[in-house]
Amino acid sequence: MVSSPNRFYRGIVHSPLDFKHPNFRFIIVDTVKEVSDEFGEFYLDNFENKTDFLLHDHTISNIFYGVYASYWIDIPKGPLKITDTTDLKEAINIAEEIMGNKIVDKSND
Repeated sequence: MVSSPNRFYRGIVHSPLDFKHPNFRFIIVDTVKEVSDEFGEFYLDNFENKTDFLLHDHTISNIFYGVYASYWIDIPKGPLKITDTTDLKEAINIAEEIMGNKIVDKSND
C-alpha cells in the first residue's frame, strides 16, 4: 500500500558536549524509500538529496524516516538502525530522547 509522500528531511543529533553518550557519537534521521530488487525482495534505501527525493515517483513506493545511530568506535558493519517510521515528529523525538540534545536540520546542505 502506497501512502502519500512525506517531505524530505535529513537531521543529525550529536552527543552533548558536556555529556558523552556511552554508545553513540550521533544519530541521524534520514528520509528513506522502499525499493524492490530483481528478486522481488524489499529493502530501504536513502535519498541522496532533496532533488533525488523530488524526482522520485512517490506512487510506486512508501516513504519513511529512518533513525540510525553511529557508534563512538568504528564498527565495520556500519550504523545501527534504531527504527523506521512514517511520522517525522516521532523520528525526531526518538533521536532527541536517546541523545539528550536537539536535532540539527541538514535537509538543505
